[in-house]
Amino acid sequence: MSVQLHDDDVVARLRAGAPGYPDAGPDAGRTLAAARRALRRSRGRRALGSVAAVVAAVVGLTAVGPIELPGFGTFAMPGGHDINSLPNQGEPPVYPRQRLLDDVADLELQVLPVAEDLGLTRYIDDGGAWGRPACRVFTWSHGAFLDRASGCANPDDPGLPFDTESEAAFPRVSDAIEHSGVNVYRIEKGGWGPGTSFHLRDDSWRWNWYYSYVPGTPADAPEEVQEETRLGVRLQVHVSGDWWFTVEPDD
Repeated sequence: MSVQLHDDDVVARLRAGAPGYPDAGPDAGRTLAAARRALRRSRGRRALGSVAAVVAAVVGLTAVGPIELPGFGTFAMPGGHDINSLPNQGEPPVYPRQRLLDDVADLELQVLPVAEDLGLTRYIDDGGAWGRPACRVFTWSHGAFLDRASGCANPDDPGLPFDTESEAAFPRVSDAIEHSGVNVYRIEKGGWGPGTSFHLRDDSWRWNWYYSYVPGTPADAPEEVQEETRLGVRLQVHVSGDWWFTVEPDD
């Protein structure tokens, strides 16, 4: 069931506990991520011709089932499917229902307790690619830290270099994510609306996906909330309990 809300209703719903956009503008981390996405898009366009040729060749060989093209994600061949992919189930696309339930169960069991124990408000594990370094951002109960390499931070960005305690705490989150099996690269508390958001690593140039844990979500929360933004449709799916799944246009 879809629920279409006007602007005033959306604001009221967000204040009531559903996930939503932050009140403040983008932070340095979001600006950095947006710049990198733009760089990927520019380079990706130049490589698109070769990728299309590779896909056409594979299709010509009548492969069955999904294949992985490094840096471009999973492509499903005719006659095959992959339940772990993000299929085009509507506009915007979402995971199958069972995948949503499995993911939030794993996040609640493995990752959420570690985030709460550390007092985590920001975690970013941005793996290096296209000749740039891997970058980490880590804000927790002991302070705000980030990799200060020139490819990761501007001189005026806030945050200290990783200290000994943060170097030890950061892998606790990374290990919990790995054990969960959910491909999360970013965690924010309050940065993307109420609650804690768990952002999925992906190769999409069009969409962003993330789960949100919003304590106090009302029992009668709608199954879906759609909002028309300047970039397109933003969809929030109530998965179960205090958990939501959001897919929104990539800026």
